[in-house]
Amino acid sequence: MAACVLPLLLLVAGIGLYQSYTLQQSFFPYSIILVGLLVSAFALHRMLLREVVGPAISLVEHVRSGAAGESTDPGAAIKISALWQPWIDMASSIFAENRRALRELADSEQRYRNVVEAQTEYIIRVAPDGRMSFANDAYCRLVGRTREELLSPDWHYFNSFSADFGSFDEIIGRVTPERPVCEVEETGALSDGREVHIHWTDRGIFDASGKLIEIQSIGRDVAEQKLARQALEASEQRYRSVVELQTEFVVRMSPEGHLSFVNDAYCRACRMTREQLLDPSWCELDVLPPDERRRFLDHLARLTPQAPDASMELLNAMPDGVRRWLAWNDHGIFDSDGRLVEVQSVGRDISDRVLAEQARIEAEKLLAEREAQFRAIAEGVPLPITISAIEGPEILFVNEPARRTLGIEVGQTGAEATSTWEDLSQRDHLLRLLQRDGIVDAFEAGMTNMQGSRMDTLVSARLITQAGRSAMLAAVTDITRQREAEAEIARQRETLYQSEKLSALGSLLAGVAHELNNPLSVVIGYSSMLKEFSTDKATVGRADKIHAAAERCSRIVRTFLAMARKKPPTRGAVDINEVVVASLELAAYSLRSAGVEIRTELAEPLPNIWGDRDQLHQVITNLVVNAQQALLQVPHPRRLTIVTSGEGDAVEVVVADNGPGMPETVRARAFEPFYTTKMAGEGTGVGLSVCQGIVTAHDGSIELDSTQGGGARFTVRLPSGKAETAPAPEAAGRAPPAPSAARILVVDDDADIASMIAEMLRRDGHDVTIADDANAALKAVRADGIDLLISDIRMPGLDGPGLYRALEQLRPGLANRLLFVTGDTLAPEIDRFIGETGAPVIEKPINPQTFRRLVMERLRAMETSAMEEAKA
Repeated sequence: MAACVLPLLLLVAGIGLYQSYTLQQSFFPYSIILVGLLVSAFALHRMLLREVVGPAISLVEHVRSGAAGESTDPGAAIKISALWQPWIDMASSIFAENRRALRELADSEQRYRNVVEAQTEYIIRVAPDGRMSFANDAYCRLVGRTREELLSPDWHYFNSFSADFGSFDEIIGRVTPERPVCEVEETGALSDGREVHIHWTDRGIFDASGKLIEIQSIGRDVAEQKLARQALEASEQRYRSVVELQTEFVVRMSPEGHLSFVNDAYCRACRMTREQLLDPSWCELDVLPPDERRRFLDHLARLTPQAPDASMELLNAMPDGVRRWLAWNDHGIFDSDGRLVEVQSVGRDISDRVLAEQARIEAEKLLAEREAQFRAIAEGVPLPITISAIEGPEILFVNEPARRTLGIEVGQTGAEATSTWEDLSQRDHLLRLLQRDGIVDAFEAGMTNMQGSRMDTLVSARLITQAGRSAMLAAVTDITRQREAEAEIARQRETLYQSEKLSALGSLLAGVAHELNNPLSVVIGYSSMLKEFSTDKATVGRADKIHAAAERCSRIVRTFLAMARKKPPTRGAVDINEVVVASLELAAYSLRSAGVEIRTELAEPLPNIWGDRDQLHQVITNLVVNAQQALLQVPHPRRLTIVTSGEGDAVEVVVADNGPGMPETVRARAFEPFYTTKMAGEGTGVGLSVCQGIVTAHDGSIELDSTQGGGARFTVRLPSGKAETAPAPEAAGRAPPAPSAARILVVDDDADIASMIAEMLRRDGHDVTIADDANAALKAVRADGIDLLISDIRMPGLDGPGLYRALEQLRPGLANRLLFVTGDTLAPEIDRFIGETGAPVIEKPINPQTFRRLVMERLRAMETSAMEEAKA
């Protein structure tokens, strides 16, 4: 207990000092108090060990000795055990655990010490002031000192080295808490003069405040490695000097195409820097075209450890657009598993050689192709082509037409080579021109063919060199038929001129016929009404004659228009008898003026023909006109006979005359285009050929039977048309009722036509209004209700199509109640308008009966449609 007095005194002194130094705000009293507390705690600890733990240990030993059979005081043992047994057990457990931990710590420390001491590397720990706290045996052997010497407080780290070995301060400055590890290489001499080269890995050890406490270093002697590296660098420098001085390309490349080495020659060839070529983004495979790339990869695949060397030629396409042929000698480098890891290649640019070889091959190929091409052309051209040496002369080349036409062969010389020339002076003249100009075209000369017949020819010649000899290349054109054709063309030129006149005359007739439509409509309309409503028989008879004459004029006008129309053929049922009658009416005046007697035998009834009425009308008219012109060459009587008949499923038309007929030579060419025996201005020579074409298009036939002096007989056979079903007659008493009176608007710029149409309609009970143009019609439509609108198509200003489109906007329903009247059937825009709208059209000249019937049908259809809409 006496040991506690001093600490208590120190504690009391500290408290007193605290009271006296409170006003001075000093830390000294606190320091005295803290020291007193520490000393008191230490004294208390020593007292417990002496007063409590010591007896407890003695008691334990006493108990153990009793257990071993030694003499003990039982009473005392029982008393002590009862009082101290828990403390004894706890102390025994703690001491046993401490001893085991100390043994394990000693064993672990020994193991780590053995590991550290067994290292060949140098391991040391040095304080910032150079004092060492640890050094393994390897370091001791390095510096030739014992561990005790090195760890002595008097020893400094640099005592082992010469003054120029290195700066320990540099290492201290490089390590930081954030980057505690650094590596340095130190080269110098030890204190005994030995040269060393050591690579150190230094790790700084810092306290909690970041202050450097020690540096633990691991070092190894790299003197041998340095010498080897220096030798390798020297060797590499020698190798690099050798490689860089090479004009060949030296590269190392991975199988994927990435370069690991290139020499200057390859850099210059690629026009790139070494850094660009060695960049990982550069790939040698990318400069190879697809086919070359596949070849190179196949080439690499054939390299093996047993056969690592191979050669090949590649085409490189560099980024600058330059294409080069390179020859490479490749050596494969393989790993232990036999995998190709790199390819070392030596190459050279062979572009000049390859290009020269390619140029030679191309030149030879081109020469062969040209020769083959010349032979193919020469043999393919139907003209005779020859090559003959000027001196000699000698035939050097002939094509097949030359052999077949002129009868000459290669190798012929002298007179035999010139035997085809009718006049040798012509050949001499050709040669003089050729040697002067080098080229001669269209030289006219007479020659003899293989059969000995004379030919008119044109010779085109070129001066060439063949097998080192001056030669003439000649192409010979036979113009014998051309000369004959020129005379024929002169005759045909006049024929074409006449054809053009007829075409212009046809257009003029079509225009005249169109202008006749309106007055003819007036004549036909009023004569029809005069016949219908007059009570005087004489007047009716006169009206009937006027009407018949007007109808005849109308048919003639329609015939002219049909012949002048330029539209696609329109097939339908055609009565061939009506076609014959219309054709005779058209040619009636010329036939009568020529004194031709017309006989017709038209069979009745006759099946219809399925065809184009206008085209068939043209056939019959041409045959009639040809007969009339032929009959002018014979004296009276002059007869023209037309007979129609039906035989089975065909209709036959015979046109015969008692004219001069045709000889065999003329009859054989009668249907040839532009062939004619008529005088200039009397025919074109196309009529019969056109007739034959039309009849053939109708699946028919036309035949000519004629002898000289026995007239001519044309027989036209045409298949009959499709069966037609006649409408069933209306039952008695059930005729369709007449439509109710309607409000009709008539629009026509011709007042006579408008008045005639209005009068016909008013007689049928309709309320008719007249408008002289389309604009007036639109005003009338706005003002009054109109049931039916009848309009001319061709009018000044707003025409019929314009009126139709205006009605679609103004009164859409009335556009469907429009009936057109027109005499302009030639205009293609009118045909397109009618085809697009489907509007009903009545052609002029107007037939009153037909016109009134169509109006009634139109009104009846409108009433029926209205009734159906009302029911719906």
